[in-house]
Amino acid sequence: MRSLDEAINAGQSGADGGRWVIRGGRLLSADAEPVVVDLVIDGERVAAVEPAGTADAGPVFDAAGLDIAPGAIDLHVHLRDPGQTHKETVETGTAAAAAGGTTLVCDMPSTQPQVTTVDRYVAKRDAWTGRAAVDYALWAGGTDPDQLRGMAAAGAVGVKIYMATSPGFDQLYSPDDTAVRRVLRVSAELGWAVSVHAGDQAASDAHRAELIRAGRRTPADVLAVTRGPGNLAGLRSVLTAATDLRQPVHLAHLSAYGTAALDEFVRARAEFPRLTAESCFPALSEEEDLPRLGVYALPTVFSAAARDRFVDAIADGTIDAIATDHAPHTRDEKDPGRHDAWAAPPGYPALETSLPLAYDALLAGRLDPRRFVDALAGAPARILGLARKGRIAPGCDADLVLLDPAGSWRVDESTMHSLVGWSPLHGRELRGRLVATYLRGRSIARGGDIMYPGGGQFVRRSTGRAVAAGGPGSTEKVPGAAERRSS
Repeated sequence: MRSLDEAINAGQSGADGGRWVIRGGRLLSADAEPVVVDLVIDGERVAAVEPAGTADAGPVFDAAGLDIAPGAIDLHVHLRDPGQTHKETVETGTAAAAAGGTTLVCDMPSTQPQVTTVDRYVAKRDAWTGRAAVDYALWAGGTDPDQLRGMAAAGAVGVKIYMATSPGFDQLYSPDDTAVRRVLRVSAELGWAVSVHAGDQAASDAHRAELIRAGRRTPADVLAVTRGPGNLAGLRSVLTAATDLRQPVHLAHLSAYGTAALDEFVRARAEFPRLTAESCFPALSEEEDLPRLGVYALPTVFSAAARDRFVDAIADGTIDAIATDHAPHTRDEKDPGRHDAWAAPPGYPALETSLPLAYDALLAGRLDPRRFVDALAGAPARILGLARKGRIAPGCDADLVLLDPAGSWRVDESTMHSLVGWSPLHGRELRGRLVATYLRGRSIARGGDIMYPGGGQFVRRSTGRAVAAGGPGSTEKVPGAAERRSS
């Protein structure tokens, strides 16, 4: 039996075409209690999960003492490529994902140009080919029914509805309930996922203007608008529309809107269970981090009570998925917010710390292993309709992470991969250590180092329908130069 380091150093990979075994790791699953197993990999797929010490299927590598989990699927990232590559690129953003244990990222349509037409969608899809360290899916945007149908045919995993906007993103904007319902009706026809950035732009603009007239320009004032009556009214509006039309929707960054938004979501889902929601893993504190970081902590920062509410909501499944809303901005873009919080764009880089934060919570007893796996991988795969992703089971893609529960690490922004070079978690000590990330059987990251850049593939939903929280969907890859249809 060989050491696991030998497998990682050799880039042990399904691309090599052979069968091999990861022996004696503790498998974390959404479906069962953790159990020590032998995991058999054949090519790019999981071939079998066998009792520990029994598999006889090629080279055997020792993973005793380690946890094995599916790689994370991040429903909500902004990699800024094309159009704002001074912030992030396909290469840097997906390297951050791989180093943090995320094996599939879903990029939003708010790149430049905004992805609201078939031609723009195809251009972005093709421009990413051969550059990503992890697999990727791309969201569509806009409100034109014919363009949405065309982007679905081109491989879009779903549509992002923007009920709020900002300069430069007007083409993505759904300005009223009529536009939102039009997109929901087309989505019912297409059967794809629908992610919603809730809001009421006019109400939020008026709230912000009122605060500015009163001389209020602090990060707390920005939070007051983000969590204010405008966004809550927009949230209620889209929940009503989804319920009326019986169309599943997925609520983006619910945690940014505060605990009142969580209450609204819980009430709506009691009436229409096919609603889903995401949150980042709550990590930044209003009491400690906000005074220290200011706008660098916006928009998802939590009071102690709110943090407990959202952690509990992730832990009990009220919130389905953990997603980062990875939104890197440069220091030059953030720094004006030190004097006027309205002058800084919201968002921060989070791909490299998302799964580690959740694993720290698992080791602290805040998340059980089943919810850890389901929130990071299982639920996102179901929401998007990706049958071979999000699970470690025979026939699934061998996307997995190996984690050392006895280890620990300190977040160091100087060694991280996001192009902007900073993290609001810099200096944070986390329990557990990510040993290695595998994508379709190939070791792509080890201890923060990228082993195999450029091997990520474009992933699309199949002709099967995406589902909400309930059942399996399906996945395939678009054929092309670096894309193969899965069988």
